[in-house]
Amino acid sequence: MKKNLAIYLALFLLGGIVSCGSDSDEAAAPIPYAFIKSFGIGDIRSEFPAFTSTGEDTTVMRTVSTSSFKFTIDQLAGEVYNNDSLPYCTNVSKVPISMSVLGIPSIYVDSTDTYEAVANGDSIDFRAPRKFRIYGEGGSFYKDYTVSVNAHQVDPELMVWSKYPVAEGIVPVRAVEFEGSMLLFGTDGSGANVVAKCAVEGTPEWACSAVSGLSENADFATVQRFGGKLFVVDGGTVYSSADALNWSVASGNIGAVAIVGVSDATGELWIAGEQGLYVSNDGNAFEQAGALPQDFPLYGVSVASYPLAHNNKIIRYMLAGYTTAEKNGKVAVWSKLSTEQAWSNYENAGNEYPCPALKNIAVVRYNASLYALGGAGVAYGNEVEAFSSLYVSKDNGIVWKEPAGFYQRLPKELLGENAAFAVAVDSGNYMWIIISGENGGTWKGIINRLGFKK
Repeated sequence: MKKNLAIYLALFLLGGIVSCGSDSDEAAAPIPYAFIKSFGIGDIRSEFPAFTSTGEDTTVMRTVSTSSFKFTIDQLAGEVYNNDSLPYCTNVSKVPISMSVLGIPSIYVDSTDTYEAVANGDSIDFRAPRKFRIYGEGGSFYKDYTVSVNAHQVDPELMVWSKYPVAEGIVPVRAVEFEGSMLLFGTDGSGANVVAKCAVEGTPEWACSAVSGLSENADFATVQRFGGKLFVVDGGTVYSSADALNWSVASGNIGAVAIVGVSDATGELWIAGEQGLYVSNDGNAFEQAGALPQDFPLYGVSVASYPLAHNNKIIRYMLAGYTTAEKNGKVAVWSKLSTEQAWSNYENAGNEYPCPALKNIAVVRYNASLYALGGAGVAYGNEVEAFSSLYVSKDNGIVWKEPAGFYQRLPKELLGENAAFAVAVDSGNYMWIIISGENGGTWKGIINRLGFKK
């Protein structure tokens, strides 16, 4: 790329004199401008990590198309950069450039402590920001820029996990984010109801407190957030709380067994009871909304609600759980839209990838999909260990598959761990697994891409 910058400047000056010549004996004054008008880069051939059909590490060569990566030119700050980073592992050591300037472009070379002329099509090493200088006519004035070609430094699709201390003094049952805190509901060693609390952001530091207003039969597996309060089922009655510590009756005894649907968007709280399905708009007054369907899940239920991709005014309710109090065996998955009254069973005898039958299964909405994990059980007809895999459904709960490759995996330390646990997803896109037992701890995981700042 070495070019004689002095020759370029001389030619530029000559061109300026010729083009601006007149009958006057005095040469025209040089135009006092020098700047980058546009900047772009060409496609880049790079080596990327991949996996063989047997799961072994390998690499493949791919061409990164850069046409969609636009560059911002901040004339005031003298900076040029791409807002959207190039894919992880893109080789930025040889990046072909294309730019339009007023003046003569040059680039600073550390090894010679000088500026050398640069032209369109030159390949530049952008592993670090580079200094560009645009000279005006005659080289008597110039403008400096710092040009950066940004590429992701971590694999955006990789799910990374961090382990923190266990929540002491509690056997986990259900975790819920509420008012900026992660709440963990469960019992202490004697069976009394307790709740542990920590901040969602930063390192989890749990503080455990006793719960009042509920009986020892309160089913913390039913805890849900609705309308700025928390709700739980206790002995056929629905209770609510504004602080997770003090609970009071929200409804009379309606034979409630589980909370099966909740959405602040629609303002509806759905309860499954002994006499049928009930719905409430305020968490206090419940109206019966139909008979209880056969094989409807009532135990260890996970619920989610989210807008349709093509119409955010329509909300999909999803629930997955067991039909028996043992919370084991086949998992029933049901769903309904906010525009529908009836719930639909997603069981399909011809489905090769049904929801796995895991003990104490937890299903959460994450990464625009449904994620299931849990204890030992059966997946696709084969016995599996506890926490052997994540199972992902991208079609709202019909087909469940393990993520391809090794990008989204559970912490290997949890494999085979059958202790009590709770799972939640917070507003910062972290998945939490709080588990007791010998390898107890608080695990927080995130797909790198979901943590990138916009």
